[in-house]
Amino acid sequence: MKKIIKNVFFILTILLFTNLLIILTHAKYVNIANTMVLKKIGSPNMLIFISPQYKDDQHIINSVKKYINTVKNQIGWDTLIIKIQKENNSFEKIDEIIEQYYQNSTLKACIMVGEDIDTALSGDSNYLEEPSTVPWYTIGGKNSYEISKQGIICKPYKIDVCVSLLYPTHVLDYNTKKTQIITVFEKFSNKNKEYLTNAIVFESSDINNKSKNLYKTIKNYTDLVYIEDPSQKEFYETFEKNYSMYFVHGHSNPLGTFINGYEKIWFSVENLIDVKTPFFGADGCYVSGWISDEKDNNKLDFCVHDYWFGSKIFSSKNLQVMVLGLLSQNGYPYSVSFIENVIPDLSKGKTLAESMIGKTIVGNINIFGDPTFCFKNF
Repeated sequence: MKKIIKNVFFILTILLFTNLLIILTHAKYVNIANTMVLKKIGSPNMLIFISPQYKDDQHIINSVKKYINTVKNQIGWDTLIIKIQKENNSFEKIDEIIEQYYQNSTLKACIMVGEDIDTALSGDSNYLEEPSTVPWYTIGGKNSYEISKQGIICKPYKIDVCVSLLYPTHVLDYNTKKTQIITVFEKFSNKNKEYLTNAIVFESSDINNKSKNLYKTIKNYTDLVYIEDPSQKEFYETFEKNYSMYFVHGHSNPLGTFINGYEKIWFSVENLIDVKTPFFGADGCYVSGWISDEKDNNKLDFCVHDYWFGSKIFSSKNLQVMVLGLLSQNGYPYSVSFIENVIPDLSKGKTLAESMIGKTIVGNINIFGDPTFCFKNF
């Protein structure tokens, strides 16, 4: 009898241990207490990092989980939430996590949620700040990118993982930022796929000597409206129409772009509220950054301005994703621009992440929005 009881107890212990493993394996998120000893949970296609500021906000977690379910239902991706502890909030340690998951899964994308996530510097100049996601989207640790005192060196890099930023403006109060994060994930969760039917490009002639022909290749994939040095009337008329893709290129800063450098016609980030497109690209210097109250100090400082290009992913009801940076960079013996390398696959119905992976792109390009964005395939 004692032997039977002992055997039963042994079997129950094994069952309990097995069930515990199953629960851990299917957990929806993991706290990272030590990035060097990372507990693998499944084989995610996407990681969503929640910053120390927001990691314990259950309302935010619930909105993210709803988005995760949408992604699973629409494209079959498995997603893991990772809560960043304050003591491990460095872009190098976050990179270690990405590297470890990449080696053991089919990782395609990461979303960084929270402006307090430590992020590498691309450059700072006269109160202009620009983050770099190069350490996160390249695999190989510190050997995969070059860094100087002024930040990550801008050169061609191969993209291994698509990284998107969701950074509310630093100076806003917590409840406003929380609402923005919840609202943007609700928008992503309720998205409807659209066909790629048309695109528009506004380009200033004082900067498009090498890029004009690159942008005109978009006509190979959809109906293209290309306007060099648009008039104010042509500019405002676009607010009345729907576009699958909308690009602006000219001398820029985080607040806007000169789309007609001679007549000083300015595309302000505030105009994004009126633009009817799910996909927006701004091509210029510091378009993927923000304004701080610090001059050049070789570090990424907080944003002190209420709005900048990347902030409009939260307030626009139409935008699903924004691609910001030097989109038409060229001058190499091989293609290195976003326009040449990514648009062809995106036009075929691939997700933005899958369209970017494996491509070599020069210039600091940052994604703000949904990396699973894709067009319907005809």
